[in-house]
Amino acid sequence: MGEILGVGVTHYPPLLGPPEAYSHVLRRVRKSHLVEPSMREPASWPEAMQAEWADEIALAYAHRDRLKQAFAEVRRAIDEFRPDAVIVFGDDQYENFKEDIIPPFNVFCMDTFHARPFLRPDNIWNAAPEASFAWPGAGRIARELTDALISRDFPVPYAYRNRHNERGLAHAFANAIVYLDWAQSGWTYPLIPISVNCYGRGVIWTRGAMSQLFDERADTEKDPYLDFPGPSGPTPRSCFTLGETLRDALEARPERFVVMASSGWSHAFLTGKHAWLYPDREFDRARATELEAGEQHVWANLTNDAIYDAGCQEFKNWICLSGVLPDRRPQIVDYLETWIFNSQKCFALFH
Repeated sequence: MGEILGVGVTHYPPLLGPPEAYSHVLRRVRKSHLVEPSMREPASWPEAMQAEWADEIALAYAHRDRLKQAFAEVRRAIDEFRPDAVIVFGDDQYENFKEDIIPPFNVFCMDTFHARPFLRPDNIWNAAPEASFAWPGAGRIARELTDALISRDFPVPYAYRNRHNERGLAHAFANAIVYLDWAQSGWTYPLIPISVNCYGRGVIWTRGAMSQLFDERADTEKDPYLDFPGPSGPTPRSCFTLGETLRDALEARPERFVVMASSGWSHAFLTGKHAWLYPDREFDRARATELEAGEQHVWANLTNDAIYDAGCQEFKNWICLSGVLPDRRPQIVDYLETWIFNSQKCFALFH
């Protein structure tokens, strides 16, 4: 019987750059024509948000330090566990899931994963934008697990190469590995990335981010398919079922597996009820309370509507993980709340 270490981390893109840029999403969204003029001014924000904004830079550096420490603790746990493969649930934000096909999930079965994660020259490692990695993949195991999932009546898609993303491995996976290897000592654990269509209705409409917030064309000028919300992504129940089915397949194998969820929780730029300016802290706190109690199995009962309302689309990666470990009480390494740095972040170890 295989052994499983569960892991939850963030792949927060601004962490690649300097802390002074952590609130760049908020600054950009404030300029959207969809944000009421009064809401663009800090005086209209919740008082706690105003307080963070007034102390932005100091809080950004503290945010970075906590993220760095949490990644270091998770990396130590992975090194001590010595996995044969690391399975990662991560969202695809218009990277491989594009107009020609958008599956609910996809297992990448490859022996090597190339990645170019440094989008900007001022990253904190001073790496060139063209700098690349070649991380090992567990292609054979991935293919066998895919067959096991299909044989257990979960017909999951799979791929032997990236379809569109010229930067290689999608950022939900690449960023997580870069951060887990913060000291750049090397990453040798073979990867099995499983992409999740977390963005669902918005994966095309938003171009995987927030393009719709800056599209000022009249509806009559827009493409009826590409410029409006599309079908929903997989339901929380189907994400949980994928995790359950995967666990059954893993327990039939002899290897040691890390199973990881890579994502932030509620995202400000996805939370329309807050004018896309700050995340749904209440929704996330409720999920954190459930997680602390080892009751993450209840996440299967969430709905897509609740997920979209909370701007917590990427949380579906954690729901997949909860299906693997539905009632194992985790160690919460850290839980970071924020008003101005776009997303809540949680780090957890399911020993």
